[in-house]
Amino acid sequence: MTKRLEPEHWEKHLTRLQLRQGGFSKELMHKVKERVETKQPPVGSKRWLRWSPAVACVLVLAVGWTQADRLVEGLSKLSKPLEKAALEAMDPNKEKTLKVSFVHETTFMMQYGKAFTIRYPNVAVKVEKGIGNETSAGIRTNLEEQLEKDKPDVLALSLSEYAQLAKEGKLYALDDVIRQEGFDLQNIHAGVVNRLRTEGGGKLYGLAPEYDQRALFYNKELFDKYGISYPRNGMSWEELLQLASRFPAAPNAKDRVYGLVTRVYSGPFGLVQQAGQAKGLSILDSSGKQVTVNTPEWQKAWTAVLDAVRGGYIYEQPPLEKLSTREDMYRANPFMTGQAAMTLQSYGFVKDLNEASSRYKMSSVPWDVVTEPTDPSRPNESSSFSVRTIYAVNAASENRREAWELVKFINSEEMARKMLTQNIGSGSSPSRLSSLSAVKGQEKLVEAFTSLRPPAESQVTPGVPAEFYSAFEELATQLSKDVLKGKKTVSQAARELQDNGQQALIQAKNAAQKKPVQAKTAVDGRTP
Repeated sequence: MTKRLEPEHWEKHLTRLQLRQGGFSKELMHKVKERVETKQPPVGSKRWLRWSPAVACVLVLAVGWTQADRLVEGLSKLSKPLEKAALEAMDPNKEKTLKVSFVHETTFMMQYGKAFTIRYPNVAVKVEKGIGNETSAGIRTNLEEQLEKDKPDVLALSLSEYAQLAKEGKLYALDDVIRQEGFDLQNIHAGVVNRLRTEGGGKLYGLAPEYDQRALFYNKELFDKYGISYPRNGMSWEELLQLASRFPAAPNAKDRVYGLVTRVYSGPFGLVQQAGQAKGLSILDSSGKQVTVNTPEWQKAWTAVLDAVRGGYIYEQPPLEKLSTREDMYRANPFMTGQAAMTLQSYGFVKDLNEASSRYKMSSVPWDVVTEPTDPSRPNESSSFSVRTIYAVNAASENRREAWELVKFINSEEMARKMLTQNIGSGSSPSRLSSLSAVKGQEKLVEAFTSLRPPAESQVTPGVPAEFYSAFEELATQLSKDVLKGKKTVSQAARELQDNGQQALIQAKNAAQKKPVQAKTAVDGRTP
């Protein structure tokens, strides 16, 4: 027989029952449901009825005091008809095969596929190398044709591809299922989510587990040695170059200290572009039809960077093909050998620093990090921010539930932590802030890679073949060399880059129109 509680003990008993959504405990709800279904009066019903008014008052007061808002919310939901589920629940006993469009099968299975099939043993993952492939001519295969031919359930897309397919209605909108299932978007970098919504016309058609952004790493020991104040968050490009110039550019290689190291194979014009983008400049107009580099603002950025290179305090790393191993690459980087004060790098550079000292026994660098340079007119914007691979569900897929489960799994906190701890992936920043925050002692690192937001403008320039960016970069690199050798002025180089760049744009577009397939576009509408 169930022990009855005396009236004076009801309040104490209620305090031991944790209140759930709507203000009722699971135990209380279960008892009420059981009584209604069995239609059996409780034992000692007369005594219960005698005390029921007091019990009801205590219950109402307890709920009112502690769960009023949630009770109102719960009651309002009860008054509405049940919302139809966006996707039917997955049947764990039904075998399914998911087709994933990704450029490299082994890479995908190592990063996500194997772990997903362990979690969901009834779902097999088959990687299709359709969308994402390039032909021997270096062009992009037609997205729509590949969708029709391969019929992938999950697509791995660049930002420009995502924007195109979302506009054409080829992707499944995730907003409803995310809302119904309470999928955690709060701990994903707001810049990533907002960028995907912007390119999706206000809706969310995919999720990206990583984004790319640079931060300024600096050698504290060198700053201390030469009595120079540490870099700070929010410096301008002018301040960065002035800071770099304070380190001795001695002719003796042994004593030489570089102020700033560029990324591998970026060259001086890579810094020019970063400085220009921080000011909101672009090499093309928003329509993608006109080159826009012959302006006073671009010339100012170009002059400042080339003056720094000429002064000897910016080090240009050699092309990647000249470095045969990772160890060669590390030892060719003056920052990693303690001969450079600063370098602009992505989040993955932390792993490189750790590997250089642990695996290749190089001396550890006493580094710290701040945000990349910004422009005073846009102090909270990152000029280097770009969304990495986006995973989306094919709107025509017959396995949308399973496809969503895979996209959700790829973008989970569990996978973000795995990418950090197992040293796999692209080396970009995980989109989940919570996974970054969990790295003990890395609060400043997290701040450097998360406190800035991407530009508000769209990062996709429509209809620009990747061949243009390659030709433009080659032109800019050669003209930069001509300026450094004194063969041309910056003004002359800017005018020549404008004219020749426009011709390269026209030629690339004409060549793309003559081909039966669509030309490959840049990952984010900017120089790859």
